[in-house]
Amino acid sequence: MEFSSFHSISWEAIVVYTGLSPATFFKLLALLFAAYHVLSGLFRPSKTHNHPRSLEEMQPLSPPVQLGEITPEELKQYDGSDPKKALLMAIKCQIYDVSQSRC
Repeated sequence: MEFSSFHSISWEAIVVYTGLSPATFFKLLALLFAAYHVLSGLFRPSKTHNHPRSLEEMQPLSPPVQLGEITPEELKQYDGSDPKKALLMAIKCQIYDVSQSRC
């Protein structure tokens, strides 16, 4: 089988199987390929996204704060406004030290 006869069979196969002319078939294929790349790019993480801090940038954790019973007014002292104090968060009566997440 010569290359030219094989080449013509493949063009005919496109028309038979798709009902489209080869030019229309490849235009549609190119549009689908472009749409795939655009849509997949929407779900890819951004290059400007904040990356986690490296180990060198992270400071060692301070020892946990033992507060026992604490009132809401006392908890307000640990709102992050003073960088020397721990950053505490209360969720359903449980107090969590979230100082490591401070920006």
